[in-house]
Amino acid sequence: MATLIIASISDRAGKTALAAALAVKMGSENTPVALGKAFSVGTADDADAATFASLLPENPAVSGAIGDIASKISGISKSSGGSRVVIIEGSSDVQFNLELAEATDGLILLVARYGEGISGAARKYGSRLAGVIINALPRYRGEDVEGTFAADIETAGTKLLGTIPDDRRMVAPKLGQVAEFLGGRFLSGEDQSDRLIENFLIGGLVLDWGPFYFASRQNTGVIVRGDRPDVQLAAIQTDTTRALILTKGVPPVEYVMYEAAQAGVPLVVVPGNTPDVAEQLEGLQPQVGFDHPDKLARMVDLMSEHLDISAIEDQLAQPATR
Repeated sequence: MATLIIASISDRAGKTALAAALAVKMGSENTPVALGKAFSVGTADDADAATFASLLPENPAVSGAIGDIASKISGISKSSGGSRVVIIEGSSDVQFNLELAEATDGLILLVARYGEGISGAARKYGSRLAGVIINALPRYRGEDVEGTFAADIETAGTKLLGTIPDDRRMVAPKLGQVAEFLGGRFLSGEDQSDRLIENFLIGGLVLDWGPFYFASRQNTGVIVRGDRPDVQLAAIQTDTTRALILTKGVPPVEYVMYEAAQAGVPLVVVPGNTPDVAEQLEGLQPQVGFDHPDKLARMVDLMSEHLDISAIEDQLAQPATR
């Protein structure tokens, strides 16, 4: 059985998203990829393992400490049919990932952010390294990666398997997270608290025609004073507005509530003025994770377009160490 370990140089590099998306692409209904997270002995729970179980419940789970994972893989190998590939999310610790690779006879796929010391990290993994992927690549940095970065990585004895561009959906919070973080309360639409908010727009002094301005971004949360029905109605008219975040703790007039209900736009009342609320939202980002089916679907699309999956599969078909 082939084992692929997703490692990184730093935390929050995209290991969970990449592991889940690869499991989708490399598996099938009859032969799902076994999927799990490796963590240190004594760790009682792990959020990433729970994420895998939630997003891909049909995939065999192999989460646990290194010894537990090796035993689970052995059990899957002895069973008839079932998984032929195991994908394990490792860590940013080189020694831990190498121990995991030795215990499972696996290959390591290194996911990194643009600007990290990729070549030095790649050399530490030696023949266990299948290749490097750069995740969340900023716009206009593609030429740098295809030139100098790719050459440096090849000099380190491995190759660049792809670059996944930065994408708003992958860092989007859920509406319920936004409301909780801001100390807000739902006036309507609480049943839609799981929807993703990819962009935020401020409903203030808008010189453009209101609906045109609010349609300039997709899946938008509009931050607007609770006593501005004119701006609120303009935002509701667009099919890109996903919620109104009403500031100063002021609920809207009844007509706005009616129109919002007709359009299916949730209303959330939050304390504080509009500029303060917008600034406060910057602190939400570290709490946003890979925990939504729409994020998995988007990562699968991005990976299909930008990643050389066949090269990974070819390496998995060979012995892990040569």
